[in-house]
Amino acid sequence: MACYKVVLFVFLYCLYLPVTSTKLTTLLRDKNLTSLEERLTYLEQTIERRLNVTEVLLGQLLTGRNGANLETLNVLSLRSSILRTAFSPVLFSAYKSSSEGSISTNVKIRFEGTYINPGNHYHTENGIFIAPVTGVYMFHWTIATGGSAFSTQLMVAGSVRASNFVPYPGGADSSSAMVIISVNKEDHVWIQLYGSSEHVYGGSNSIGNYYQSTFSGILLQTS
Repeated sequence: MACYKVVLFVFLYCLYLPVTSTKLTTLLRDKNLTSLEERLTYLEQTIERRLNVTEVLLGQLLTGRNGANLETLNVLSLRSSILRTAFSPVLFSAYKSSSEGSISTNVKIRFEGTYINPGNHYHTENGIFIAPVTGVYMFHWTIATGGSAFSTQLMVAGSVRASNFVPYPGGADSSSAMVIISVNKEDHVWIQLYGSSEHVYGGSNSIGNYYQSTFSGILLQTS
């Protein structure tokens, strides 16, 4: 940590040098400092005090914590943490890899595959997305079917936050919905069915597949 102290010392020295050069004589005379050694000692102590204050201020600025001090921080680790936070978006895009039948009311629709899922906040084993931070999220889902009309619901922490009607015009069809809502950290988000013994299409994610059901989400901003 000695390197950053040297940098801060030089910075503070340059910062206060113009003031010191014009007021040093008066300042030191007021302190009854006569010898050159006394003057240099006083100047060193003044810069050291200001350096300590700067360490505290920079520590608080970099971490957002009142008790932080730059001298006690691992600068390389802190830099890595800042970069990870800045360049780690919260998002996922999942798809249903196989069709599923006999799904009834309040049953989660599980999307078993993912196109993208950094951080693995969406869980393919149960179809649940767990919000890593509080913020405003956008969710989009598409449900393909071919049996009868029914509804789907976007659930957040056990409550219905949005819904979508999936029609049945006499053949295979699909319906999509999108919503922007606030979600709290650790809230569980999923899509569930509202109907009786319904069928949800799934299949290959290759181009040309007409029966793809998907579920996606992205964090728009933290709060």
